[in-house]
Amino acid sequence: CPAGFTCISVQVDQVSGVGTLIKTGDFVDMVASVSPTFPLNYFVENATTPTVDGAKYDPTSVKVLLQGLQVMATLLPPPQTTETGAATPPPDSGGTALNGQQEIVILAVTPQQAEVIKFVQLDGTITLTLRSPKDFVDADGNPIVPETITTTGVVLKTMIDDWGVIPPLPIIVPAPTPLP
Repeated sequence: CPAGFTCISVQVDQVSGVGTLIKTGDFVDMVASVSPTFPLNYFVENATTPTVDGAKYDPTSVKVLLQGLQVMATLLPPPQTTETGAATPPPDSGGTALNGQQEIVILAVTPQQAEVIKFVQLDGTITLTLRSPKDFVDADGNPIVPETITTTGVVLKTMIDDWGVIPPLPIIVPAPTPLP
């Protein structure tokens, strides 16, 4: 790891890890989704005591948490072999095929970022997005730290209000009627 950083590993798959095409030296951003399953308290009108009864909400929250993380190493499972012991040739799609493959990505992070990552690993899901290497060099090819882009995060209300997603509606199922 570079001086002043620590390394942490995250496990991704072909969907959450850009097709497992992330390689050593790449830069990634981390998008996290947290959907707590424990009861969340809320207050009704002027109440001073929180309640969970009747709470109707979607607790899912999505946010770009960390930006510009450098990939220090990646680990893929060994290539599949044929019955003769020869390695299966890689597909024509850049060395990956849609097979549910997992990948371990080792990231250089600060200790605070490591805490954030561990929290999401325990209580949510992680998706890595691959950054352009051009974001991390100036016009002369010298390394730079790109500007952090502030994002708002997304919850269901944001999707409805800002993106026009249609809110879910209740489905009323009539109670069974007694037989005559």
